[in-house]
Amino acid sequence: MPPLLPLLVLSVLASASASAEQDVYALGKLKAALVSDTTPALADWDLAAAPPAHCSFRGVSCDSAARVVGINLTGMPLHGGSLPPEVALLDALENLTVAACSLEGSLPASLAALPALRHLNISNNNFTGPFPVPIGAGEPYFPVLEFVDAYNNNLSGPLPPFGAAHTRLRYLHLGGNYFSGVIRESYADLAALEYLGLNGNSLSGCVPASLARLKRLREMYIGYFNMFNGGVPPELGELHSLVRLDMSSCNLTGPIPPELGQLAHLDTLFLQMNRLSGEIPTQIAGLKNLKSMDLSMNELTGEIPAGLANLTSLTLLHLFRNHLHGNIPEFVANLPNLEVLQLWENNLTGQLPAGLGKNSPLKMLDVAINHLTGQIPPELCAHGTLEALVLMENCLSGPIPGSLAACKTLKQIRLGKNMFSTSSVPAQLFDLEEAKANMLELTKVVLTSQL
Repeated sequence: MPPLLPLLVLSVLASASASAEQDVYALGKLKAALVSDTTPALADWDLAAAPPAHCSFRGVSCDSAARVVGINLTGMPLHGGSLPPEVALLDALENLTVAACSLEGSLPASLAALPALRHLNISNNNFTGPFPVPIGAGEPYFPVLEFVDAYNNNLSGPLPPFGAAHTRLRYLHLGGNYFSGVIRESYADLAALEYLGLNGNSLSGCVPASLARLKRLREMYIGYFNMFNGGVPPELGELHSLVRLDMSSCNLTGPIPPELGQLAHLDTLFLQMNRLSGEIPTQIAGLKNLKSMDLSMNELTGEIPAGLANLTSLTLLHLFRNHLHGNIPEFVANLPNLEVLQLWENNLTGQLPAGLGKNSPLKMLDVAINHLTGQIPPELCAHGTLEALVLMENCLSGPIPGSLAACKTLKQIRLGKNMFSTSSVPAQLFDLEEAKANMLELTKVVLTSQL
């Protein structure tokens, strides 16, 4: 009998006249499913009150005809509550937001039949089972949906069957669940889509090259725990509206496509923790608006491309744990906005650029476990922003600059396993911990030397 309940609800929807009384009835069913006997939530939902009193219930909004058009219960502690099939009786409902309410159970199939629903936010709950699918042939399936956020639940099964019919859908976040199978080819037909979040699932197969048809897409997150075959489709370079691309930790192989250099609006490129190989393409220099680039923990080879000098908006550059060789280019010291530079565990040689820290508000420098020689640049803290300096396991030598001892922002410094003379350590370096006025925490000072 339970499987007939969604059909019964739809039958009631078809036969009942749209009315505020119908909404009050549906709110009663909703309250009964959401609230346990021990939970004081929704205490003001007095279902004995006549319409339009229900429009004053907490989290409920109505239109001029006293029809319920919005329910927003964000953050309300509804531990153990669930969504009942009768939610589909709210046939004027445009916005259903029950984020971070500790809701459980499965999502009712009847949810997909809501004729006016534009905004659905069920994020940060404990919903299980599949996302609703069409109840039957010819039945409506979220016909006017524009926004879906189901992030951080326990949903499973295949991704929901959105496609070309969903001409209004512009935001789709299904990350942080257990969806499995492939990324549906039909997602490439979501012509209005601006945000796609599929990260943190159990997806497999290849990343569809057809996603390049999403010409309005601004943000795409498809990494973390997904395990794709193959690499980054070169066609993604056609996503000219893209601002953020995160394909981290999802088993990607092969080279970084040079076509990504065509993404002129991109400000974030995260491809870390994959198995990408080959050299960093020089075409990356075309990403003039790039602020954060993380290519760490791959199998990249070659040198740091000279074209990265064009990335003058760059604040974060992570290339650590690859197989890069050659010098750290001098232009790195001239990137005016650089705050974080992590190049550790490569095969880099030569000296640190002498001007590091002079021309940018450097906060963190980590070049540990390379083959660097020469001295520590004297102006690493010229902007008074340096917090972490990790130079250990290189072949650095010479004196330790006294300017580091005057750097009141410094919290971590690791210089061990180099060739510094212990007599070159400024005594004031050990006074940093006493700078209480600056709330400093000198967490670790390692100055052991290889003599």
